[in-house]
Amino acid sequence: MLQTNELKLDTRRLYLRRPEAADAVGVQMLIANWEIAKWLGRLPWPYPADGAATWLTRMHRETAMGQGYVFGIFVKNRPFDGIVGVIGLHLREKGEWELGYWLGEPFWGEGIMSEAAPAVVRWAFEELGVDRLEAGHFVGNEGSARVLLRCGFEYAGEARRWCETRGHDVDSLEMELTKTRWEAYAKSYAVAAE
Repeated sequence: MLQTNELKLDTRRLYLRRPEAADAVGVQMLIANWEIAKWLGRLPWPYPADGAATWLTRMHRETAMGQGYVFGIFVKNRPFDGIVGVIGLHLREKGEWELGYWLGEPFWGEGIMSEAAPAVVRWAFEELGVDRLEAGHFVGNEGSARVLLRCGFEYAGEARRWCETRGHDVDSLEMELTKTRWEAYAKSYAVAAE
């Protein structure tokens, strides 16, 4: 099992690390936003005042049990040094690892998630030792689609997924990425370069 102190990654513009209790305020401020929340499947809405602190406690428990690994996203060399988003891997019921993420709305359009996602995908294959990743996005979430396609994910089908935020099932496009495809894709397009 991986140690939580190993949850640190660096890219050209970002550093990613395990979110700590002090990051809860930033998470709370950013994610209590309908434009983000409507695309997330498991977020209660309206987001409770203690939502971020409760979520961090759950994420730390999942990490301790080897069932989830979450990275807070921070931008280097910026006046604002707080958390700007979150990306992580979660073990699903059937044993598959799923990639999920969100980014604070003030930071959209800067290529932040397009830089963070390949780093976490590479970490999953090289450090966590997974052979295949799953991901997906609700229909209409074109930003998320672009991030996953840039990592080499391929569409694998359609599904109806429960969206806690919206309170009903939502059309979802399911995606997958194998380690073999990632290795070939990373070499061809240099997405794994730091």
